[in-house]
Amino acid sequence: MFHRCVFVIVAFTLLMGCTAGIHDIWKVQYVNEEFGADSLKRGGIAVLPVVAGKGQEVYWRPFAEALNVAIQSFRPELKFLNPEETMSVLNGRGLAETYQSAILTYRETAIIDRGLLREIGEALGVRYVLFVSLEEFHEVSEINFSGYWGWTTYVSRVNAFAQIWDCPTGDVVWEGLGTTRWMGGNRTYEKEYKKYCRIAAEGLAGKLP
Repeated sequence: MFHRCVFVIVAFTLLMGCTAGIHDIWKVQYVNEEFGADSLKRGGIAVLPVVAGKGQEVYWRPFAEALNVAIQSFRPELKFLNPEETMSVLNGRGLAETYQSAILTYRETAIIDRGLLREIGEALGVRYVLFVSLEEFHEVSEINFSGYWGWTTYVSRVNAFAQIWDCPTGDVVWEGLGTTRWMGGNRTYEKEYKKYCRIAAEGLAGKLP
């Protein structure tokens, strides 16, 4: 009986170990044939403020901060403006409200004002801007059974959608979609969001041309 109990405990531990872990999957969905690492280096890029729903500051702010660090680390050769620098310039040129209105329209219609993009690019002194949208943070619980034993696994997920816009033409030249997924035996706490966001941001930065 003792050996049987030990076997069950060990098996349960192994099962939980197999389900735990962080998985980051970024997929590049589109690249313009005329766009690549050389054109990005020549043109420079500005990161627009990360877009997310209300009440999601707990993880979009860490994502934006992590993305800033990741791009500087992975692509130090790029002329690069972080979101704070981008908004500072737009505010200085009186373009912040116009930009925010255009982003709201884009989220509803998937259409961006090309004239505004040209104006933004000229103000920022770069050819490209990076647009990132985060979906709501998801966490669901799954109840698992093995014989007489049952346990709960929590599955957490951060989804991010990103595009690079060519300011002079107003075209999308790169598009990617990523998911950072974590499974474990405990609920996600606020302090762990930073870890997920860092992994998701590094996944995005690593996929840039």
